Amino acid sequence: MVLPILFFLSLLSCSKPPIAAPVLAEPTLPEMPSAEYGQYPLALLQSGENPLWFELGENGPTLIPSPEEAFLSPFIPWPLSLRIAGILAREDRIILGINREGFLVFVPWTGMENAGIALYRIDNSTYWKNYSVESLFFFNDTPAAMIYRNDYFIDTNIPPPSPRVWGLKPGVGIGELDIPAFADLPPEDGWDLEDLQEGPDERWYYRAIKKGGTVRGLGYFRTANLSLAGEPSSPGALQSAFQPRTLEQAPAPLRQILEASLGSGASPGIAGVVSPGFSSLRYYATPAAMKNIRENVLIYPGYYQGGDNEAIALLISPAGEGFIGATIGDNVMLREFALPPLPQGFVYTGAALITLTLPDETPSRAVLGTWEEQDGWNVGAAGFVLAGTDVLY
Repeated sequence: MVLPILFFLSLLSCSKPPIAAPVLAEPTLPEMPSAEYGQYPLALLQSGENPLWFELGENGPTLIPSPEEAFLSPFIPWPLSLRIAGILAREDRIILGINREGFLVFVPWTGMENAGIALYRIDNSTYWKNYSVESLFFFNDTPAAMIYRNDYFIDTNIPPPSPRVWGLKPGVGIGELDIPAFADLPPEDGWDLEDLQEGPDERWYYRAIKKGGTVRGLGYFRTANLSLAGEPSSPGALQSAFQPRTLEQAPAPLRQILEASLGSGASPGIAGVVSPGFSSLRYYATPAAMKNIRENVLIYPGYYQGGDNEAIALLISPAGEGFIGATIGDNVMLREFALPPLPQGFVYTGAALITLTLPDETPSRAVLGTWEEQDGWNVGAAGFVLAGTDVLY
């Protein structure tokens, strides 16, 4: 059974404190999710047999019956559109970077009588609306987004963003992150960063363009750690950093999921995998896909979470069809899986698993899928779906 949104922020602020705090022998579960990132959650979500569809809008995500009934958003180039630019995962949290806006964060929560997924919206559109999200990554365990001024699709005289990197901290909120690797490329001197990628060698590679001042410039850099100063690199090294890893470099059971989903068919794909153990999105590809890397290769969204005694992985096609698998001890389970179908012209762009424990200590999993309406380089409506799954347990 699917339960709709249980409460909104306006309802959270209406509760009255008790006259006197009771003396408790043992800690009890809370009655509602706490404030994080400087605010209370927008909603507490529970999903079951029927999916919960959400569309992005100027005032945050809106619950809709299905993508077919999404608002008729005009098609605009993807760097300028309101879309989900990427996913990060850390421990039990899933973080979405919303282009030109800010972050959405999904946090599993268990209360006295209910359990669900607390949805937090951290809006920074006052500043982000003029720029595009280039990449999402972790810096010292802080989820971060680097923004830049896109000059390909629009002619603008706005300066490069300063700050260029924004981080998200529980209990604090969104704020500037000082990245030592970028210290010698200050935006005040006209420098903008248009590419940042963690390569298969786990070094960071980036490109800087000087867009202001009387002297223009272009530089390529790399660093073993973003906390260290960058050193000169080359265009070829940056291009190599975007090359996918081989399937042999993937941990199990992710490798088995990749082999089952990507295969070696006529239209090989590349997997873009999110994991709490990764600092950013990682790409994996079959040899067939590597040979056709410059062609129109499909990107398969994926998720992987490994543990001491258990690991779980998920990979889907842009249409939402794929496999889910898990290892428990020495046992490996692999099964077909599909997210709810999308209308023509819509694709899934990301996927993640959210695990929560119900009050009776029963584990429950939900699949988060991000979607958007595409027409070439242009994007129309965009949003996410939350679907319950009992495929494995």
